[in-house]
Amino acid sequence: MKWFTIPCICFIAFLSFSGPVYAEDNQGKWINSNDYSTNPAILSMDKLGRGVLNTALGVFEIPKQSVKRAIDTDTSYGYVSGLFVGIGYFVLRELAGVYEIVTFPIPLPAHYEPVIDPLMGYKPKIELK
Repeated sequence: MKWFTIPCICFIAFLSFSGPVYAEDNQGKWINSNDYSTNPAILSMDKLGRGVLNTALGVFEIPKQSVKRAIDTDTSYGYVSGLFVGIGYFVLRELAGVYEIVTFPIPLPAHYEPVIDPLMGYKPKIELK
């Protein structure tokens, strides 16, 4: 029963810190992080979401880096070297995800900025027409 009670208490405690999520002049409007980029409650939830996604989807760095290296080098050995680079990025992304999950209520780095680039943020050198 403790495994269920402790997360519930933590969630309720966090909700008490979140405070009001909309300003007085926006009564009744939906809240999103684009409109409230200075709201610490929303920014901390964005940080928590980034951390969960980095932890859950970090394994996709391995094929991503393999394909990226093959495209960048225009050779097939890019797949092999990208495998090892991808494993390194996988470990890095997992650690960054855990860091963001643990520190999501704290504005570190400043203004809840991402620790690493987005997961699917790769843009290839060649442009398709």
